[in-house]
Amino acid sequence: AADDPTVAPDERRRGRAMADGLAMRVLSRAWQMLLKALEEVALAPNAMMAAEMAVIRLTHVADLPSPEELLRRLHDAPPPPSPAPRGGGDAASRAPVARGPALPQGGGGGGGPQAALAGAAPLLAAYPAFPHVVDLIRERREARLLWEVESCLRLVRYAPGRIAFAPTPDAPSDLASRLSQRLQQWTGARWAVSVEAGEGGAPTLAETRVQAADALKAEAAAHPLVVAALAAFPGAELRTVHPRTAEAAPEQTGVTEAPEEDDDWDPFEEG
Repeated sequence: AADDPTVAPDERRRGRAMADGLAMRVLSRAWQMLLKALEEVALAPNAMMAAEMAVIRLTHVADLPSPEELLRRLHDAPPPPSPAPRGGGDAASRAPVARGPALPQGGGGGGGPQAALAGAAPLLAAYPAFPHVVDLIRERREARLLWEVESCLRLVRYAPGRIAFAPTPDAPSDLASRLSQRLQQWTGARWAVSVEAGEGGAPTLAETRVQAADALKAEAAAHPLVVAALAAFPGAELRTVHPRTAEAAPEQTGVTEAPEEDDDWDPFEEG
């Protein structure tokens, strides 16, 4: 590239200065990190986030010393002081040695993640089941994310802070990453959202609502009054069935007037 006639002289000069200042080990380390980043970008649900993390790692490693410098520092470092002899000796040798603050000890090296989970437990206590997560999305009025969670997500496993789902064929590829980001932003706790390959998982919430509506419609169509009404009016059909609420009076029977359209209809309300 230094002999390429298409390269401007200023760019060629800056390139030579950069090449002279970089050791081969530094270039090899950066090359290995870039190769690893290519694999992560290809497999990540969100390629842009994976690429950004690779750039962040490269930026962080740029300030670290090279392996040669680390070896030189270890070689030039003064030897540690020898420990005081135990047992006999004068009083000065038996004087207590000042100690620094004690480091926390944990079994098996798992104290970090366990402490993080313990700290996040109070934040996740408000979401013991998956419907509570859906209610949170509805409260935040995220229309697109709400539709995707209700129509494209087949739940496989759920625990507060962990969601595993099988996507439908029309699910967006970045659904897991966006759902994890939003939940962490809203709750202040980390959420692990993973995608399970295969055809497993429970029906989507939209499919569950359709199944419930079909079952209610079939039950209403078998009622003697409905059967008689359909027989009395040839060509009539049962289109919509509204479940009877607890507020309805027991003595109210017959046909009720259809409710008027509400100008303040909210798409985030259930029903």
